[in-house]
Amino acid sequence: MIRIGDGRKSDSWAEINVVVDIFRSTTTIPMILFRGAKYILPFRDVRKAIEFKRRNPGTILVGEKYGIKPPYFDYDNSPAEIAEADLSGKVVAFTSTNGTYVLSRIRSGRIIFSSYVNLSATVAMIRSQRDVLILPSNRPIGKAPEDILFANLLKLMAEGHEVDVSEYTRKTEEINRNIIAGVGERDLEFCLRVDHTNIVPEYIDGRIVQSPDSVALTDA
Repeated sequence: MIRIGDGRKSDSWAEINVVVDIFRSTTTIPMILFRGAKYILPFRDVRKAIEFKRRNPGTILVGEKYGIKPPYFDYDNSPAEIAEADLSGKVVAFTSTNGTYVLSRIRSGRIIFSSYVNLSATVAMIRSQRDVLILPSNRPIGKAPEDILFANLLKLMAEGHEVDVSEYTRKTEEINRNIIAGVGERDLEFCLRVDHTNIVPEYIDGRIVQSPDSVALTDA
């Protein structure tokens, strides 16, 4: 069974929990791994991420807080920026307003991250699973319609329904135009890019890595 919850309010979990934050965390996270990062360490607190880099100077800092790149960070929470970065073999410390908050709330089950950039790979990974919870990250002040829209798309596709993905990306673009602080054009283009990668990130033992299941899909 595939359910849709609320990343900020749900208090029961599934065997596989899918975090969705289209603008921009769950678009950026697959891109970080796609660009060669060894793994990602998620932080809710900016200061703790900076302190980690002080102790581990080779760390790359990526993220934002309330839409703004923090001081000392190497990259914004920007899939467009990350697409041009060489992260080969690097450890990335990552923080964001919504995605890492939702991650911190989940208490059981596997945790994976999905967006348009890894849509088909996510569908392939969850469609045969018996217990899946899709978690739109939403926002501190309320719902995020782009996350809810994608969650419904992911559910329909995983259940085997035929859908017009371009209609969902078109609606997502419209949503961005109506957000007071929407994402910029370069990031929007990446947030709407379908199946850019087969990588499905998974949170395992405190690190976000390429899911072993998505490795199998990529090799197939």
